[in-house]
Amino acid sequence: MSPTEHSITEKSLDYIIVGGGTAGLVLANRLTADPDVSILVIEAGSDRLSDPKITTPGLLTLTYNDPQYDWGFNTVPQEHLYGKCVSHSRGKVVGGSSAINALALIYPPRSSIDAWEHLGNKDWNWENLSTYYRKFHTFNNPSKETANALGTSYIDEKVQGRTGPIQSSFPEFHGPLGKAWPETFKNLDFPLSSDPLSGQSSGGYSYLSTVDPTNWERSHAGSAYYAPVADRPNLQMLTDTFVEKILLEQSDTDGVIAKGVNLRHNGVSQSCMARREVILCAGAIQSPQLLELSGIGSSKILKACGVQLIVDNPHVGENFQDHPMTGSSFEVIDGLPTIDMIRDPKVIQAAQEAYQSSRQGPLTAGFHSVASLPVVEFLTEQGQAELASLLKEHLATTVPAAEPSISTQYRILRSILESPSEGSIIIGMGASQMHFGQALQKDIYAITDPENYISFLVSLAQPFSRGSVHITSPSVFDPPSIDPRYLSHPLDIEILARHMMYIPTIAKTEPLASLIKDGGRVLPEGIDLQELASAKEHCKRHIITNNHPCGTCAMMPLENGGVVDSRLRVHGVKGLRVVDASIFPMIPRGNIQSSVYAVAEKAADLIMEDWQ
Repeated sequence: MSPTEHSITEKSLDYIIVGGGTAGLVLANRLTADPDVSILVIEAGSDRLSDPKITTPGLLTLTYNDPQYDWGFNTVPQEHLYGKCVSHSRGKVVGGSSAINALALIYPPRSSIDAWEHLGNKDWNWENLSTYYRKFHTFNNPSKETANALGTSYIDEKVQGRTGPIQSSFPEFHGPLGKAWPETFKNLDFPLSSDPLSGQSSGGYSYLSTVDPTNWERSHAGSAYYAPVADRPNLQMLTDTFVEKILLEQSDTDGVIAKGVNLRHNGVSQSCMARREVILCAGAIQSPQLLELSGIGSSKILKACGVQLIVDNPHVGENFQDHPMTGSSFEVIDGLPTIDMIRDPKVIQAAQEAYQSSRQGPLTAGFHSVASLPVVEFLTEQGQAELASLLKEHLATTVPAAEPSISTQYRILRSILESPSEGSIIIGMGASQMHFGQALQKDIYAITDPENYISFLVSLAQPFSRGSVHITSPSVFDPPSIDPRYLSHPLDIEILARHMMYIPTIAKTEPLASLIKDGGRVLPEGIDLQELASAKEHCKRHIITNNHPCGTCAMMPLENGGVVDSRLRVHGVKGLRVVDASIFPMIPRGNIQSSVYAVAEKAADLIMEDWQ
């Protein structure tokens, strides 16, 4: 370490934040607003705030599976996916996954957040948390042309944020596909019902992106929360530094207390102490990993890995949830521009020149079309009877005894499925080909076929399946075992397959239908979505992740399966909190980025209240 780094670790700080990602940098910003509070942020990745692969919205897929940006995790072989290992991209840079994600700012419905309170977390409801959804962002009005083209009249400015660090905007570069999307869902009788930030919405619409319209660069936790306050004298950051474990001390009077961390930089290990708290913000995969490496977890798992047990909590690393995703690609009419055109070096060169010279063109934008729908088949009287039969068959016999809260979770999920106003799926449209059978993220988005396509991405919004993340050794450098158990609950494939069967209906509905080539190719070739059995087979062979892992340090009472309490304090340990997506007791509908920001903003208030 450099002398500066030595001086940091030799001091005792008020807070040590493990993980300079989405949640960690929100806390760093908010807590150091008090000049009397000192904070050290420890980030395993590098500072790449000015890297074009991060700042340029249209280059987002270039970071996937690149170890300079992406942890590049893989699941264990998935039993219900014919042994497929699913690639998970997680940000390994300052800004974390907010620096490499797909820029989607999609808000959950009221029911997703109210479910957290139903699981034993007082004041974790939509009424309370909606304040923080507004606090983290600033909504930027689109031009009149864009508002008309993308159908943004649904925006209710009274519920949008106006002063937050993260900038949200609609792309000013768009074409016929973006305009056709909301119109198509109107014709399907699924228009957007209201602004999603109102807490209750369904239907098809153009969503906001985390892009700053003043320079058309990605707006993420690193650029928006950290960079403006990086020079605060009470805020320090160590990059390219790994936390090996949390230092726990047993006290006769206070029980187990978190005193600091062991960290490693350039092969050198060192300790750093915290006067108040250690705050884990390492994400849904690495936060439970670090708890277990530190002696907090299942006695059986820790013993098998040679880790001394300090706090026995078998719920650490359990309750893993994610949005499994599948889909298909349709060839578009000749002359319709899509991202596939960048296979031509001249096209990508022109796009780069347009972006660099005037911040215009396709590189200013990412995806922006989405819909939230119930299972259409279940909306009829006959469909309601079929749904009732499926629920009776699969919910009575699939409650894992080891998970105390799962019966309550299933009751909540059942109520969502039975409501025609609640979406059980998120369908997105991307203006490029996708290869859902591939294992690696970079290969899923690779432009390998010669035609131009649009892709329909079908993501299960409220899965019933639950998995786990656990250590496999006593070393932080060995990746944990990630087992989402995708489609292990039979209701998941029943729901997902039926939504896949609806894709041809969307593709044949105007005005989108006129943009899809009649008789054109469909990927994967040979896909059959006419019969339920073949749609299920497609799902089993073509599942990828939407990169939304959560739930592994669940916020619930200990007796219900919790790892942290409603103030995000680790059960059985003083001076240790977890603040990231791992604390979500249930996965919210839609992309989880907005919920991580909101949780972190609320967490900052909780921490400040506790230390007043």
